[in-house]
Amino acid sequence: MRDYLTFLWRVARLSFQGGWKFYAWMTLLTALALVGLNAYAKQLVEGLSTTGMTNQVSWGAYIANFTFLVGVAAAAVMLVIPAYVYKKGFMHEVVIFGELMAIAVIFMCLLFVTVDLGHPERFHHMIPPFGIFNWPGSILSWDVIVLNGYLLLNMHICGYLLYKRYLGAPPTKAFYIPFVFIAIAWAISIHTVTAYLYCGLPGRGFWLTAILAPRFLASAFAAGPALLILLCLVVRKYTNFDPGREQIQSLAKIVTYALILNVFFFLCE
Repeated sequence: MRDYLTFLWRVARLSFQGGWKFYAWMTLLTALALVGLNAYAKQLVEGLSTTGMTNQVSWGAYIANFTFLVGVAAAAVMLVIPAYVYKKGFMHEVVIFGELMAIAVIFMCLLFVTVDLGHPERFHHMIPPFGIFNWPGSILSWDVIVLNGYLLLNMHICGYLLYKRYLGAPPTKAFYIPFVFIAIAWAISIHTVTAYLYCGLPGRGFWLTAILAPRFLASAFAAGPALLILLCLVVRKYTNFDPGREQIQSLAKIVTYALILNVFFFLCE
């Protein structure tokens, strides 16, 4: 336990260390976050009317960004499958990036849902014994389960692999491989649940289609690896870690196949 706490402390300390470019970038992001926090405080006081959302614009940027980020998180499975199912060893380094990106975007998904709530302080009404967790009747309850479950799965997998690397010891497969395969199925569920959430809007005929869930998955499998390619290029340029040409080419192939699949579903619509 002492070694693990030391590991967490060093990770936290390293997260705030870097050159002048790092501090400049973090200062800019902090300033943007404070501007957003001020805007959210105004919304919290005056209500959701400040967002301009109406019946025609029912969800706006909050749920649009939530949907995109859920797709990016679900796309981490496209890295796990070649690395662990097809045993492509060269993909293991990129898998860690994919899992860490999934953790970050799931946090952002939960934050977007929080700011979309008119009264987030009433969220406890979904938590027993304070309220009623309307499961399985409510699709929102399904969304809470799949998002938080996927977050915990990725945190366990990444945390364990990074901790064993910190110790310089090989990871025990029994402690993370079963969770990897659970995460594969779970990743598919988080984006299909989002599609079913859209299907709950009878006034929006565009979403009422049986092919919506596979279209969401195909879009996710294109967006996630594409964003990861950009991340790998930034990492190669500004750090000493090189993801490798072979890994980036494999990601590019995944994006290409996913785009072809998107075109197929569009033609089937």
